[in-house]
Amino acid sequence: LMAAARSPFTVTRSPVGDERCEVQAVESGMADPAETSTGPWEPRRLLLFGAVVILLGHVTVFIADGATSVTAVLRDAVANSTAAVLSAVPVWYLCRAVSWRLGGRWWFLPLHLLAMGAFTAFWYVLIAVALGAAGVVQGRPFAMAFLGGPALHWQEFTAVVLYFAIAAGCYLTQAASDARRSLQLQHQMEMRSLRSQLDPHVLFNTLHSLLELVRSGDTRADDAIDRFARVTRYVSEGRAANRDIVSLRAEWQMTQDYVALESLRLGPRLTCRFDFGDDLEQVQLPALTLQPLVENAIRHGIAPRPGVGTLTLSAWAADGRTHVVTEDDGLGAAATTRGSGTGLELVRRRLLAQFGKELVFDAGPRSDSSGWRVHASFPSRTAR
Repeated sequence: LMAAARSPFTVTRSPVGDERCEVQAVESGMADPAETSTGPWEPRRLLLFGAVVILLGHVTVFIADGATSVTAVLRDAVANSTAAVLSAVPVWYLCRAVSWRLGGRWWFLPLHLLAMGAFTAFWYVLIAVALGAAGVVQGRPFAMAFLGGPALHWQEFTAVVLYFAIAAGCYLTQAASDARRSLQLQHQMEMRSLRSQLDPHVLFNTLHSLLELVRSGDTRADDAIDRFARVTRYVSEGRAANRDIVSLRAEWQMTQDYVALESLRLGPRLTCRFDFGDDLEQVQLPALTLQPLVENAIRHGIAPRPGVGTLTLSAWAADGRTHVVTEDDGLGAAATTRGSGTGLELVRRRLLAQFGKELVFDAGPRSDSSGWRVHASFPSRTAR
């Protein structure tokens, strides 16, 4: 162990674009994550869509029914649409105060029936005011124009339908927002799960080697401690909500530091090759994507096998897509029963959440039936 720890563990690019574990150190960095947010446009879009539907529906029905004055039809349509939008505002606030999660309470439906009656009366008055204001535009004195007869009955029926349409739209918007928050919380829990797996491995497998390096006065102790500090800082900074998405370069450098620390434990039994292609500087992906793949290869493929094992981590861009591959020549399929596969599955699910159906994720034995290979491919763009 001490002989392996004294050997330099550093990383540089070779003339053919290959990187090996034995050459030079790389400073790690953290890119600014992509920020994603959903603005408060859902209710506005919903109200605008409803107003346009009422406006166009009113114009279409009256013109098809033989109305000759297009100006009068447009005036009445604008009056009805304006009244509908103004009436929808208190319904929206009521639905925000009485969330859809309370739908199982006994008073939920009676409350909305009472609110529907109030909405109908309110809309009836607003239409009368709007029609009176439209008359003022035409030069007549202001007078509230209350509907009567069949027109009143049709207006009452329309009000009932409109109220429940507004309430349903409000509650659908709430449910969609809750689903997004639930998915975000799930992602955060998955990130915590990944970090809880990483923290004890790094601590318990590395601290002893670091202690031996310091006690022996080895000159490589400083570099190993720096790497350990960068890995732990990367993990701790990633606990912030806005650190879920990072650059591929930052993730790559953290993974190199992690492999270097694992090499302190495995010594000459671990040989590693890194190949980071061109045009990848702007690519972003979920934090802690590469490290679990590498950890899986080392712990379940290389560490249990006798002799020297080789780990290869490659990334390149082609045809607008980024490809990331980890390979090892370890135990392969024979090692799959040694772990639960939780880390690998979480990586796949988090990549799927970011890139959707555009993700390609394959994991299995290599073509020569020795070792294990994981291939992830996704669009070369900023993650959602």
